[in-house]
Amino acid sequence: MSTASLPAWEDLHRDYIDTGLPHRLIIRQSPGILVFTDEAAARLGARFELPATAPPAPPSTLEHIMVVDVSADGRRWLEVSTAAPRLYESFFRLLCQVTDAVLDDIAPHSALEQAVALWDRLVAHSAVLSEERQAGLFGELVFLERLLDGGVADAVLAWTGPDRQAHDFRLGSDEFEVKTTSSARRLHTINGVGQLSASAGCRLFLASVQIGDAGTGGRTLPELADELRARVPAGDLSGFEARLEASGYAERHRAHYARRRRLRSPLVLITVEEGVPRLTASALAALPPGYASERIGAITYEIDVTALGHPDGSPEFLAVLPAPERPSA
Repeated sequence: MSTASLPAWEDLHRDYIDTGLPHRLIIRQSPGILVFTDEAAARLGARFELPATAPPAPPSTLEHIMVVDVSADGRRWLEVSTAAPRLYESFFRLLCQVTDAVLDDIAPHSALEQAVALWDRLVAHSAVLSEERQAGLFGELVFLERLLDGGVADAVLAWTGPDRQAHDFRLGSDEFEVKTTSSARRLHTINGVGQLSASAGCRLFLASVQIGDAGTGGRTLPELADELRARVPAGDLSGFEARLEASGYAERHRAHYARRRRLRSPLVLITVEEGVPRLTASALAALPPGYASERIGAITYEIDVTALGHPDGSPEFLAVLPAPERPSA
């Protein structure tokens, strides 16, 4: 049904917003629909008559739109308004959509919800990975590539981080927390007291990946993903794609991931043991009572593991992960 009885925005703006005259424009007598402006154009809004038995309006989560139940003229109304003058024209377009729906016998609450949902979809932003998360995913894919180079069976299944497991990779009883840095030193950010704590019965390694910008060389994140797609066994391809998606990567965002990266140095494996900097639940619990460690919540901290561990190609590294069956890219 048309909203022909609504004025054009230009007319409403000229006659009531600019003049500041309070006004009530009746769109329908019963059930009532009206558009209003307050004195000095302090608010622009609309009211939609509600049945007496209608549930109350839920609390509004909209920053600039107020949604309340009001009683006026012996009737109950859903009142939708804004006091943000710069948004009046856009808000009026929203009111037109809601009014159209109500005139088509959609309940006012539902009409408003549907209209707002459409606007949300219109202006929704793509969830593009931040530079930090791109670098972290690049490092995890480099580690996965190293597993494939070494002929590790079920390398994709070993990538457990996207499944919200305790650590990024797990091979038997060996766990690997992959950390990526672009610093000249191996500085890594650790999130929480559990990130460098081994699961029961497991041995934990910190896999340090040091990357740098590659100019016209190296690989972009999408190029690395493409190379791995071509190498992953066909039966594991759907699992690989699911893990990429769970990591926040989407093919439609390829154009946003043009930064080219390369390894600055070989991967390093560091056994998480005595002498490796870390905070754990047991370390916090050992603090004197005066520190009230039980009240400490989320923790993020940085560690420097420069010169710790063993680089790829060393006997200690190859004792954990097999030597590459083909040269690394």
